[in-house]
Amino acid sequence: MNTVNSKCVQAETVDETSYYYLWHLVSLGVLTPDKSQTGFSDTLWDMLAGKAEATPSTVVLIDVGCSFAHPNLKDRVDAARSLDFTGTPFGARLATGSDGDQKNFAGLSVDDLHLDGLEADELAMFDEVVQYLAESTGELRANGDTEAKFASHGTAVSGLIVGGPENCCKTGDEPSTGVIPYFGVDPFSTLISLRTGFDNDPLQFIAALLYAWHQKPDVIVMPRGLPDPDASIVTPKDDFKAELQSWANHEAADLLHRIEVLTDKASPHDPSAPQVSETGRHLWRVVRALFIAISKHVPIVCAAGNEGESQLLFPANLANRENGIIAVGAVSGQGYRSGYSNYGDGLTLVAPSDDMEVFNRHQLRETPKRMDKVGYLKPTSAMAVPYSRKGLLSTDIPGSFGYDGARDDGHDLPPEVAQSGFYTQFGGTSGASALVGGVVALVRRAERLSGSGKCPRDGTDLKALLMATARRDMPMIGATLPLKSDCMNSANEDADAFGTFFGAGLIDAKAAVTAALD
Repeated sequence: MNTVNSKCVQAETVDETSYYYLWHLVSLGVLTPDKSQTGFSDTLWDMLAGKAEATPSTVVLIDVGCSFAHPNLKDRVDAARSLDFTGTPFGARLATGSDGDQKNFAGLSVDDLHLDGLEADELAMFDEVVQYLAESTGELRANGDTEAKFASHGTAVSGLIVGGPENCCKTGDEPSTGVIPYFGVDPFSTLISLRTGFDNDPLQFIAALLYAWHQKPDVIVMPRGLPDPDASIVTPKDDFKAELQSWANHEAADLLHRIEVLTDKASPHDPSAPQVSETGRHLWRVVRALFIAISKHVPIVCAAGNEGESQLLFPANLANRENGIIAVGAVSGQGYRSGYSNYGDGLTLVAPSDDMEVFNRHQLRETPKRMDKVGYLKPTSAMAVPYSRKGLLSTDIPGSFGYDGARDDGHDLPPEVAQSGFYTQFGGTSGASALVGGVVALVRRAERLSGSGKCPRDGTDLKALLMATARRDMPMIGATLPLKSDCMNSANEDADAFGTFFGAGLIDAKAAVTAALD
């Protein structure tokens, strides 16, 4: 049953100094506060359940793996279909004791995928890779959940998408010690985790994308960047390059040099330059074409990046109105672009996340404690932007490899939560893209309830629906904040068009689901 026990979700009136751990679900419209602002008048989950029993959506996450055994994830992540591509392009999975030959790509068909912009030899190379994978046998791992130890990022992202209470919504029992009644955007859907690494190995990403396509998912989430040496080039702005000859700006000059090393200006004999084979370059072009081709059928949600630059991370920078790639930026609890969030051409939407301190010649965004120390140094031309202490509470890995096992981020978690190690304050455009992936899962469920699931929107049309229903303000408990532009990398940048910083605006889960139902 897609219903929620009233003991599971409770609200309280909040401001920047108080804490409600699911504030981002209020901002998305998944939870609607009641008039007293102490509870909820409705949830999207109950709204969908009131229509009929909806078939769960399938979300494919391409990240660094996740913890299948986490109490809030273990019934929501499909371990049997989750694969690890870091050691083999054929995919490795956990052994269940009844596994035969693991032909992970058996029956793979790419007849509906049209890869545009590739040369004839690159298309031939792609066909060879498809045949190579289709005939392959994957690996079995009998030694337990080996990827969980290093999968804190993927575990946090998974929680934001499909995390759900351990017992609360199923039996009415109280959750076990150290486990809170945690909710992702769509706790009634299923997630498939595809683990990839950070090596300059395009084959693992081709394999992951093809396997994702093979699973017939409702949405694919890519909450990280990929190391394509050509598509990942960062072009510094002229404003940034000014006055780099003085010693006072030597750090900026050194950074500019490192950026130029990654461009075509770099000597092929420079040992710091990325070493890419000619075959590798062709395969990376295939990766780019495959992203676009798949997205026209299945929406692919990508993080815009956390560099605070006015250009997007790859593959988010492939997004345009002709494909289904959804480039997601982050907005803080104060309604501003999060201090780290990339922006600019191609940005599709924004979603709630945490914030970052900023201190440069264009903007000052500091915590109150820091403001006391640096206030007298404030550049006279800098724009003052309020800093938000809100973050995204999500699932974590207990122990030293988890986020909260390695740092103290200053957020005020309840003691029982902080001690358990199962939760962390998360954020970034990774967190924002995870929330958008969860909203797409809800919309897909709504489509099936309305009957349009027999002929669902393709990736481009679903992206258009999200953009058409986006909003220019952000609901909070007790207030609605307008989305406000800021200047980050050049003077008077806050006067730029709204879409520069927010794309079509803040994703509105309730409006999108309602439109899909209608």
